[in-house]
Amino acid sequence: MKNSMILAGVLLAASLSGCIAVTGVHDEDVVRANTDLAIRVCGGEANVKEVTEDGYRCQTRP
Repeated sequence: MKNSMILAGVLLAASLSGCIAVTGVHDEDVVRANTDLAIRVCGGEANVKEVTEDGYRCQTRP
């Protein structure tokens, strides 16, 4: 329980800071894995638009 609360706080802080938007959190382990993958694939935190249990989306550049 304590770890999930800490994770929820970290994810909330990251989403509020504009780094990564996290939606639909039911399975924290899946979201954590998708977040790590998104950061690597998108080229850093600033390039990740959204992370969900189903996957992630990178920022699009105009």
